[in-house]
Amino acid sequence: MPWNTSKPSDSAPADVALIERSLLRSFEQHRLDPGRGEPPRVLTTTALKDHREPMERFMRIARGGMEALFGQVRDAGYVVLLADTHGVAVDFIGNPLFDQDWRRAGLWLGSCWTEEKEGTCAVALANLEQRAITVHHAEHFRAPNKTLTCSAVPIFAPDGRPLAVLDASAMESPDDRRSQHLVLQMVQSAARMAEDANFLHEFEHHHVLKLARRRDFLEVSADGMVVLDEAGRIVAISQSLREQGALVAALGRSVEEVFDHRFEQVADAARQGGHPLAMRHLPTGTQCFALVRPPRRRPSAAPAQASPAMAGADALQAIAGHDPQMQTNARQALRVLDKGLAILLHGESGSGKEAFAKAMHEASARRARPFVAVNCAAIPETLIESELFGYREGAFTGARAKGARGKIAQAHGGTLFLDEIGDMPQAMQTRLLRVLAEREVTPLGSEQPVAVDVQLICATHRDLRGMVAQGQFRLDLYYRLNSVTLELPALRDRADKGLLIERLLREDGQQLYGRAVAITEAARQLLLRHDWPGNIRQLKNVLRTAMALSGGEAVGPEHLPAEIRGGQPAMLPPERMLSLGGVDAETAVPGAPGGRDALLQALKAHQWNVTETARSLGLCRATVYRHMQRWEIVSPNRLGH
Repeated sequence: MPWNTSKPSDSAPADVALIERSLLRSFEQHRLDPGRGEPPRVLTTTALKDHREPMERFMRIARGGMEALFGQVRDAGYVVLLADTHGVAVDFIGNPLFDQDWRRAGLWLGSCWTEEKEGTCAVALANLEQRAITVHHAEHFRAPNKTLTCSAVPIFAPDGRPLAVLDASAMESPDDRRSQHLVLQMVQSAARMAEDANFLHEFEHHHVLKLARRRDFLEVSADGMVVLDEAGRIVAISQSLREQGALVAALGRSVEEVFDHRFEQVADAARQGGHPLAMRHLPTGTQCFALVRPPRRRPSAAPAQASPAMAGADALQAIAGHDPQMQTNARQALRVLDKGLAILLHGESGSGKEAFAKAMHEASARRARPFVAVNCAAIPETLIESELFGYREGAFTGARAKGARGKIAQAHGGTLFLDEIGDMPQAMQTRLLRVLAEREVTPLGSEQPVAVDVQLICATHRDLRGMVAQGQFRLDLYYRLNSVTLELPALRDRADKGLLIERLLREDGQQLYGRAVAITEAARQLLLRHDWPGNIRQLKNVLRTAMALSGGEAVGPEHLPAEIRGGQPAMLPPERMLSLGGVDAETAVPGAPGGRDALLQALKAHQWNVTETARSLGLCRATVYRHMQRWEIVSPNRLGH
C-alpha cells in the first residue's frame, strides 16, 4: 500500500545519534555552560503575545487534542506544552496544584526551549530535526533539566511547512528510557489529530478524500487525506502521505488519472454522505477505500446562506469533550445540519441542551441570523400564544400599540430553539404543527400569514413517546419534531467528568481571578463520586461557589456543599423520581416521602436562588414558590425583612 503509515515505535538508536550531535553543538557551536543553574527563560506578557497571535487559530484547533493528551498523562505527573517553531511555549496544560514547580522547571507558558539557549532538549530537537523524539533525564545538556523527561512531536501546516511542536514533559519519571515509549506514542497520536483537524479546516471549501487500506479504519484511523478542487484536480495531500512520498507525484493531476473514479462519482458520494467508496490506485493497482467530505459552502451575500463556521464546529467539539456519546452527538449534528430536518435533544435538566443547540446554530449555514430560544415551561399558558406567534396592534387588552413580532418570526432565517417542548399546551401544539407544515405564521388579530424559514431544534427531559401514549402530546407533532433525536448523557454517566471539572476551574477561574484555580485530590474525588442530579448546571454553580469560598486558592473538601462532602444520597431530578400519588413532576416535588426535605436540599445547594433551584429540578419558579409556601419554607434571605 503506497500510503501505509504504520512505523516502528522504537526509534531509540536514531534518537541517541541525534542527541549526541546536539550535545556536541551545545558545547562547540553554542558554547553553553552545562552547569548554569537558572531555569529556561520565560517571555514577558508582551513578548509572548507576539508569538501567540499568529498561532491563535491553530491553538483553538489543537486545544481539544491537548486536553485529551493531558487526560491520559495527568496522573503520571506530566504537563502538555504547545510550542511554536521558535521553541516558545504558546499554550500549556498542567495540574494547577504544582504551578510553582512547573514554572521553576521551565515547563510554563512563555518558556523558551531552543538549542541555542537550553542546549539539548526535546522541543528544540523536534523543531530542528522535524521528527518525534524523547530526551530523557541525563540526555539533556543543562544540569537543571537532567531530572526532566520530555517527548516532543512536530506538527506541520497543510502545505508541509513546520508549524508547531507538541510536548509532554514530567519532572519525575523512571530511570529506564523505555518507560517513555508509550508517552511518545500518545503525543504522536494527539499531534496527528491536531494536524489533521487543521488540514481539514484549511480545505473546508474543497472535496476531501479520507483514504484507508481497510474499510473498518476509515472513521477511526485513516491513512491519509487527498484534496480535490472544483475541477477535480488533486491540490493537496496530508502530511501522513507526504512523509512517505505517497501520492506526491499526483499533485496537480485529475482524480481520474490517479484513481479509477471520475470526479462526478466522487462528488455524488459526497452528496450521499457516509458511504465509503471502493477505489483502486491506478499506478500501483492497490485497492483502498475512501470517505468523501463535501466542501462547505462559501459565504454569500445572503446571511442565511453563510458558510458554516469552523468556530461552531469547534464549539460543538468543546461541548462534546471526551465523552464517546457526546462526540457521537457532535458528529451526527454536523451531518444533519442544513438538511431541513427538525432536531430533538433529549436529556435531563442541566445536561447542556441549550448550549448544544447554540453550538449547532453556530456550526450551521444560518449562523449569521438569529438564534431565538423559548422555554415553553417558563411562559404562562395565557401568554405563550402571543409570545410564539406575535400579535397585531389592538389584538387584546394590554397589547402594545404597534403590535409585536412573535419568537417564530424573530427567528426567520435562523434557528428556533424550543426548550421543554413537552410542556407546551396542546392547543399550541396544534398551531405549531400548522406552522411547521405550512412554513408560515399568522399573528394574533391578523388574517395575513407571514412566511417563515427556521431551523427547528427542540429539547425536553420528558418521555414524549410516553406522553403521546397518554394523550398528552400530539402524535403527528412528535413525528414532525424527531427527525433526528440526540440523547445527551447525564453528567454522572459522562466519561470525562474529571476533564470537565478542570476545564470549568480553568475557565471560571480565569474570569474570577485571572488564572486557573487548583483543586485538591480529595475534593476532586468527592466531585467525581457525586451523582449530580442538576448535571453540568449544578456542577458549574458548585465550582463557582467553591472558588469564591477558597479565595482563589486550591479548592478543598471544606469548600464544597455538605451533601457532596458527606456523600448523602443525591436528590433526583424530576425525570428520575417518583411523583406524589401519580401527580406529574410539575405539580409534585422530588421524592414522595420526603418532598419537603428534597426541596430544602435543592434550595440550599443553590444558595436559596429560586431560579437556579427551579432549573435544576426542571420546574418553573411558580411551582417552587408554591411548594415553599405549602411547606412553610422561608428563605434566610427574607428573615428580618
